[in-house]
Amino acid sequence: MHKTVKDFYENFDFKKMVTNPPQEIQQFLDGESTFLEKQIPPAQIILEIGCGYGRLVRILSKNALSVAGVDFSKRALNEAAQYLRQIQNVKIFYMHAEKMTFPANTFDYVLCMDATFGNMPNLEESVLREMSRVCKPAGKIIVSVFSETAAKAQIQNYTRLGLSDVSDTGTAITTAEGHYSRRFTRHELNKLFWSTSLE
Repeated sequence: MHKTVKDFYENFDFKKMVTNPPQEIQQFLDGESTFLEKQIPPAQIILEIGCGYGRLVRILSKNALSVAGVDFSKRALNEAAQYLRQIQNVKIFYMHAEKMTFPANTFDYVLCMDATFGNMPNLEESVLREMSRVCKPAGKIIVSVFSETAAKAQIQNYTRLGLSDVSDTGTAITTAEGHYSRRFTRHELNKLFWSTSLE
């Protein structure tokens, strides 16, 4: 039976993915946090798409007016509810990124981090359109992805986690458990943003 990305995230503990990863992956994660802390001013209304168990939501909540996190994995959201339970300015929602129910022009910043944007096969353009819809006209959209040079680190990370049939399609890593992690060139990202009228 063919496993889907949703199957993977309903059955896999994502914390393991970002706990003691290979050095290149850890640098990527640390770089994200540092970048966001520098780029996002205090008292903003923030949305994180693919929030998982809430790692970044918790970091962002320290300076934000409010942070919303969405994910399509009920398992991840149950973990997030526990991890974030004492933080007052955070709310988490079960939603699909390509069809969110937030009103238009709601958020100052709309984020898709942890290379989550690469876990959405054939939905990238739809997700970007939704991110644009819920972002305020003067707001900002921030997406982080694995570059085309990340394959070795991806394979190393997924192999250490015990995932099976780790394969490289040339643009993405897939596993028997349903995991899919795409890499992007700068040109591919620019093309996606242009197609959704984003700079």
